[in-house]
Amino acid sequence: MGLVRTLLPLSRAAARLSTGPGGRLHGAALMRCVIPHWVLLRPPSPQRRLAWAEEAVAVYRAFVETAAPRPRDRDDLARGLVQHGYALQLVGRWAESCAAMDASLAVPGARWSPAQRAFLLLLRAQAQFNLARPDDALGPAEECVAACRRLVPARRDRAFGGLPRALRTYALVLAALDRTEESVAVYEECAGLLRTVPIWELGGVAMLRVLVLGELTNRLRASGRYEEALSVGPEAREVMDPIFLWALPDAARSSRVRLLTDLARCLEATGELPSARTTAEEAVAEARNLAGRDRGSGERSLITALDCLADEFGELGEPTAELNARREAADLCTALAAERPEAYDSLLAVCLERLADCHETAGDLPAAVRASERGVAAYRRAADLDPPAHEPRLARSLANSSRLRGDDGDLDGAIGDAREAVALTRRLAESDWLAHHAPTARRLRLLGRALRRNGDHAAAVACYEESETILADASADPGTDRHAADLGGTHIGLARSLEAAADAHLADGRTDDAVLALRSLLALTRRTDRSDVHVCCMAAFAQALAEHRDTVVPAWRRETGEDFPTFVYRWSEAGSEHRRQGGNRTPVADRADPRQSGRM
Repeated sequence: MGLVRTLLPLSRAAARLSTGPGGRLHGAALMRCVIPHWVLLRPPSPQRRLAWAEEAVAVYRAFVETAAPRPRDRDDLARGLVQHGYALQLVGRWAESCAAMDASLAVPGARWSPAQRAFLLLLRAQAQFNLARPDDALGPAEECVAACRRLVPARRDRAFGGLPRALRTYALVLAALDRTEESVAVYEECAGLLRTVPIWELGGVAMLRVLVLGELTNRLRASGRYEEALSVGPEAREVMDPIFLWALPDAARSSRVRLLTDLARCLEATGELPSARTTAEEAVAEARNLAGRDRGSGERSLITALDCLADEFGELGEPTAELNARREAADLCTALAAERPEAYDSLLAVCLERLADCHETAGDLPAAVRASERGVAAYRRAADLDPPAHEPRLARSLANSSRLRGDDGDLDGAIGDAREAVALTRRLAESDWLAHHAPTARRLRLLGRALRRNGDHAAAVACYEESETILADASADPGTDRHAADLGGTHIGLARSLEAAADAHLADGRTDDAVLALRSLLALTRRTDRSDVHVCCMAAFAQALAEHRDTVVPAWRRETGEDFPTFVYRWSEAGSEHRRQGGNRTPVADRADPRQSGRM
């Protein structure tokens, strides 16, 4: 093949001198260059292969458009268009690849061998998969596997693919459709076939072995089969040995980084933390080498590897090392997002979220707030380009930013972020209530918390009551308890807000409003069995009775026609000095008074 490349200028000259035999000779030479055969030669660049494929199509099209084309000319044009579609895929032009394959099928009178038709199905499945259309890719992928099972390709047809390549594509499509177990089974079959390839043919499937074993490890990890993933690891690392990878494209090196990252995650899941850190450090080192060769894929791989290494540092209790790794990942992603925001803004947002978590764990709330704000801005940019994919993440990021701002004392900022998160989640729930009703309830609770801390007790109560309604409706079916924790959090938040509202109303002389809040609090205690809600209720009533007996008792009788409730707790001076978070007071237990028989 190297000799054919060298002689291409001569074949072009022959085509100019003799459009018939010379042109056909030149077309054959171009097709020979487009489809590499010698494994000891580095494959030509995708751009050169695309240029040769386009030239071959032009040569064969000229023959077909003559007055009396030969049947072989139509066959050659159809085959050239398929190879043009393949070359377009090598440079990532997937939609144009589909168009080239449609054009190949439209060549009148073209004859197809079974191997060529299977290769066409393979390319169509790959194009649809990379256009994020896995549903459309599933049919061609299944047909291709079935076709490849029926044929034994001749030597000249082996370059068109074969069953292992068809299986790998089918496994990718199944994984994209979240059919993980089926995907793993197909990958295992593919890996088994590759193990039986004769040694003299290994060079032709070297890259495929690298990809399949790495992706099998990834899928096993995704399905929680960590021990099995680690059992595949030694074989995968062997085929991805750095010396062996020297002869393969940088895509194989990227696959090695992903493999090492997956193995580190599996080791972490099985409790082998020191080994997980060592493997993650290998992944980072490999990614740095790749970034020096291919900045585009290398730096993205480096970000993923650094995130994995940071997680391992966190598991091992090394906060400084974790923070440094997360800072490096965020800085690297920031630089990439400045150049290509459409590709990296969403990844930058994730890196900044994790950096904010790291700062929060370290107790540096101002730094956590700054990182969170940057993450929100990155998600806004990503959501502007792809709302369905990134608006749910933007809402989650806004909620997290609200929580951090509130903890840092910026209550106005916390309320603003929480309001936006609630509004966005409500809008998302309009189209998918099942997925977004629980997040709506949680973000209402977050907004209620910020409003309560800011003294807007009525608005806080309204938020908590709406949250309770949403969760109670979702939990109405018998045996449904998946929202129990959320509902409990809403109840205690509502109790504290009602207690604070009653306290504020009594302090301002609004006794009737205070009685309304106390009645709501008493009703809450009767529909929940949470002891912290009951304690909150007793504290509120005890404080009202101790500090505002002359006004609250008559108001209660006037509004309810009943005596004011009494307790086995009394409010003491010592107890009045103890307050829970948010300004709520904690009652102090005293001996029971036998004269007070009223209970809540």
